Amino acid sequence: MALFGDLEHHALADLAKVLHTQTGTLFFHASYQGRTLELALRQGRLRAMYLDGFPVREPSRVRDILRQLQAQARGAFEFHRQNLAAGAPNFYDLPLVDLLQEFGEAYLPEDQLPHPETRFVPSPAGARVPPSLADAWALVGPHLAPGASAVDLAPRVGLPQREVLVTLHRLRAVDLIAPQRAGAVPHRAVTVSGQGAGMASTAAHFAPAAPPPAPAPLLGRLLGALRRFTGAVSA
Repeated sequence: MALFGDLEHHALADLAKVLHTQTGTLFFHASYQGRTLELALRQGRLRAMYLDGFPVREPSRVRDILRQLQAQARGAFEFHRQNLAAGAPNFYDLPLVDLLQEFGEAYLPEDQLPHPETRFVPSPAGARVPPSLADAWALVGPHLAPGASAVDLAPRVGLPQREVLVTLHRLRAVDLIAPQRAGAVPHRAVTVSGQGAGMASTAAHFAPAAPPPAPAPLLGRLLGALRRFTGAVSA
């Protein structure tokens, strides 16, 4: 049995469920940092991982790689069912399905999420929207053109702030959005209403503060100090 596909169309967690009783090798040829990744599975449990042919022995690093692979959500894969040799390396015995569910949205560590007030805009690279993120992009994408943060988006889309942060994290992982540069933030319009009835509202923009006067040239300041010094001596 051979199984082919792309994580854009088949989420890694769903793929693990399909393979939960299978024994064989799951290959990702360039999905993780452009490197070859191999997962040796025995009845759906992860027994060994190889990165560019070298074994990854530390379970903590295995978790980091799988977490990043799942967050990226794109890249071709193939699975070949085969009986693992009796003496095949068994570095660990990790339930792949449970492991990926643990990395699900509810379990993303806080330090991996963007700051609630960080403003995002659509990425200038114009990356293609993966089908697995189409619904999320349709929900928040229209609000990002002028730049928006999770604080702004949560009441607009009717979702809890943490869920919005997770969505922004996933969109950023596939280069659909990028943090807005401070200099690109538009001036906010301020509406001024009149006191009496019938007075039309007007809008005005905050004008940038005038820059401070430029300091006197260094040579001029030195000459001024010299004149004051010589004057004090002659006096």
